[in-house]
Amino acid sequence: MVVIRWGILVIVMMFFLTGCGENPAESVYQHLETAVELELPFEQQQEPLQKAEIRENELFEEIVTLGMNEYEEIVLLAEEALSSINSRESMLLQEKESIEESYQEFLKIEEQLEDIDGEVLILLKELQTSMTERYDYYQQLHDRYSEAIQLDKSLFEMLQQEDLTMEELQEQIDKVNDIYEKVVVQKEKFNDSTDTYNELKREFYKKAELNVQYD
Repeated sequence: MVVIRWGILVIVMMFFLTGCGENPAESVYQHLETAVELELPFEQQQEPLQKAEIRENELFEEIVTLGMNEYEEIVLLAEEALSSINSRESMLLQEKESIEESYQEFLKIEEQLEDIDGEVLILLKELQTSMTERYDYYQQLHDRYSEAIQLDKSLFEMLQQEDLTMEELQEQIDKVNDIYEKVVVQKEKFNDSTDTYNELKREFYKKAELNVQYD
């Protein structure tokens, strides 16, 4: 499951943020960028998740080329796939925990709203709306992907059944294909909302006159 990175990889503040004397916009900045850091584990899961998906697809293709006289080989390949799926399930858990922690950090900007006004406040509220939408899209993506994992498990468990019929196999394949189509749709919504959020965040930094450089 490949998604867009939403953080700023390198940020250089052109002024020194001190604990006291910090203006509200600077406090918001710190919460926003801490949220970025908290999503690092989320980003780190994307490549291994994709590699696992590719490997499982290779295993499936290999299994369907084998005949039942090679049943033991089929079982071994299916077990490898199931092990990979379990690993993906663990990665998905780490991914979700990262998103949740990041979102909770983001919510702390609410404390600064009463000290911000004008166009900066309007932008900040737009940023809140954007993040909430992004968070909701992630929850939907997570739910669909969790369903996909369970259907993948069922598929490889079925492939170990000696009495499996072509009709049963095709029915399960159709279910898997259908759920992954939904995953793609949700992934696109999440990625689009990430782009929107990033753009609004840059606008906020500019409007709040936070001298931020992006590398």
